[in-house]
Amino acid sequence: MVQREGGPTLKRGPATDDDTVVVDWANLPQGTPTEYLDLTMHDAHVVSIQSDLLKRSVSIRCDIEHLRDFHRLPEGFQLILRLDAVQSARVFRYSIWPGEFSVPDGASREEESRLVLEYQAKWREESFSWTEFEKTVSREYEQVLDIADAALATSRDSVALRLRGHLNYTVYHEVFLRAEKLTILGSNGRIFQLKEFQKLGEAFWEAFSRRSTQT
Repeated sequence: MVQREGGPTLKRGPATDDDTVVVDWANLPQGTPTEYLDLTMHDAHVVSIQSDLLKRSVSIRCDIEHLRDFHRLPEGFQLILRLDAVQSARVFRYSIWPGEFSVPDGASREEESRLVLEYQAKWREESFSWTEFEKTVSREYEQVLDIADAALATSRDSVALRLRGHLNYTVYHEVFLRAEKLTILGSNGRIFQLKEFQKLGEAFWEAFSRRSTQT
């Protein structure tokens, strides 16, 4: 507690050990183990995000239609990313630079990638209310977050999840969550270990690649 003369009593923020390494995407310590979840999460639709401040949890419900069909999962089956003992939840959106942009005809893939990165570097990152973001993501009103890529960083005591994609297929957002634990489960209650979760996407894209080669 900090007592200010002539004013109210203020509480300090949560105590931290100066030697504790905090795993957070804003300043990820070098060498932190990182799993890229793109094979499973790419093109996933986040249809709802629910926080429980009392339980310190956040649940992210994902509808991944192509994986559900490929693995013959039950109709309406969804994957849920449940974070417990959540310490941080942040979201940013990007205002696109309104200047002209085009890729010249005949440009190589390397040149195209360079031009796109230069263009995106001109976008402006803007802070956004997490509460408002949760309210906005709604399958009922067709406001889903279409995932472009996802990654998970882990340490002994915490995990950090990053999701990036377009809300309502238009506005690009970055989502960052830090918690003590991540549990991946199906809407039927089935719990997936991380490797098992990754294999859902791996099997689909391997089959997709084989079909493309045969075609």
